[in-house]
Amino acid sequence: MHACLQISEILRMIFEEVTQVTNSVVRPSYTTLYHLAVTCRAFRGPALDILWAHILTPDVLVLCLPQDARSQPIRELTLESFDQFECTPSRIAAAFRVRLLRPLTDDDWTTFRMYARRVRSLTFEEYNVESYSMMRDHGLHDSAALALLGPSASSPPPFPLLRELYWYDKRDVLLPCLQRCISTTLTRLVIHSELWPSAMVDLVAGLGKACPKIKEFRCSMPTASACAMLSDFVTCWDDLEILETGAVNVQALQHLASLKKLRELKILVPEDYSLDLDPTSTFSVMFSLDKFSITAASPELLLAFLVPLQISARSGHLTVDKASDVFYLDRLLSSLTEHFNPNVLESLNVEVDHPTDPTNHALFELTASAFRNIRGFTKLTNLDLSSMHVSITDGEVLDLVSAWPKIEHLYLDTAWDWGVAHLKVTFHGLAGILERCPDLRSIGVNLDTSALHDSPAYVDHRYIGITREKVTKLNVGSAECDDVEAIGNFLAGMCPNLIHISRASFNVDSDNPSIHDEWSERGERWREVEGFIAQKRGEQCVGLYTSGV
Repeated sequence: MHACLQISEILRMIFEEVTQVTNSVVRPSYTTLYHLAVTCRAFRGPALDILWAHILTPDVLVLCLPQDARSQPIRELTLESFDQFECTPSRIAAAFRVRLLRPLTDDDWTTFRMYARRVRSLTFEEYNVESYSMMRDHGLHDSAALALLGPSASSPPPFPLLRELYWYDKRDVLLPCLQRCISTTLTRLVIHSELWPSAMVDLVAGLGKACPKIKEFRCSMPTASACAMLSDFVTCWDDLEILETGAVNVQALQHLASLKKLRELKILVPEDYSLDLDPTSTFSVMFSLDKFSITAASPELLLAFLVPLQISARSGHLTVDKASDVFYLDRLLSSLTEHFNPNVLESLNVEVDHPTDPTNHALFELTASAFRNIRGFTKLTNLDLSSMHVSITDGEVLDLVSAWPKIEHLYLDTAWDWGVAHLKVTFHGLAGILERCPDLRSIGVNLDTSALHDSPAYVDHRYIGITREKVTKLNVGSAECDDVEAIGNFLAGMCPNLIHISRASFNVDSDNPSIHDEWSERGERWREVEGFIAQKRGEQCVGLYTSGV
């Protein structure tokens, strides 16, 4: 005989059924939970706890208030209401946002607190009035947010059980609301700020003591002057697992390196920042992480910050926010083996911004020699150098990939269409890459399609070379497509399960519409190739089915 379940156990099983967890994110069935909440008292409490646990937009906070206390957002902007808001983006955006229609009474505050105490996670999204989606967003008006969460709001902390706060609103106007949401219960905190005003700096400076249980903290790029403050408070946290912060000093780096639970570290190096490290010093800080990332305005700043670091990480991501010439990019790429453990690194992404004036492309054009030291990372499964402007031959690219036999995702010079001629990888080279990299799943190379018929793997309009069924994605860079059927046949034979072909972004600043039209037409031809391959794959499946295989 089975033991009888207790009422509490039955309730738990019911709510586990309607509350799914996907990738560590709770995704409840809100409609089902609502109906459970109104079914009986036993269901009401648990259902409301789940419904109010994760607030993804702050306008949800006022839904518990009486209808006479809050406005109804405009669902459709008519000509009459369009004239009413004077056609400015900020006024139109405000029209779609919920306001409070009267001061809140004591009963209103009691109701609000009853629901607010259930909130475990709260998100304030980025506010951008120039965005069309923001102009149609049914969010919370600033005045309502300040009334509920500002300094004049009811005195008790609004969210006594808040664990996660994601603050993407970069404006200063709602800083009082952010201040009220900060509490000792927080374990995950994300704060974005546009200009880092003194009020924000003062608020963030106190986080070390105000939020002692932090496991994850992320912030946007700070000013150089704010980095000292960040260095001070991160040393207050001993349970950090994920940290994205401005550049911190040596003492803070040492503290972070000592944290056993720290898995991910991202450093944001602002302009004019200096680590103040003696250039003759042999001092070093050793990190053991899952993922290390660093973003800087220039390769010089990035390299300067890396000097004392020895990083044992499975993943490395380096970003340079401004275009850089060959000299500094070569130095950056050549120095990576000095700072990253080649026996551990499996994923490497080096990202640089494209220049605003690509006419001087030679200043940014790398050769294969720039990647000579990266060959030392023999355990790489993912390499993304798509933003690099590279002139490379088949022989050189095959020599490179021979060092990475485990590679699964490889991208080289595919991010931008520079509009200039330079050495590219031919179909013969592409076949050679597939031969040397049996585990490839996605690949991006700046492809030269002009010599398709000269490839030894292309005979009688058929591809007879090596086949890789794992490959599903291909980026062809700035490649031309003059013969959809021929190229489609070649790629279908090479990668029969190819489902997505992409092309480089346009990087030529021109007011000539014909140039943009030509670029769009090239992209359309590659979409035709993608469709051709899908059709061939479908025909093969039908053939196998009808033959009884």
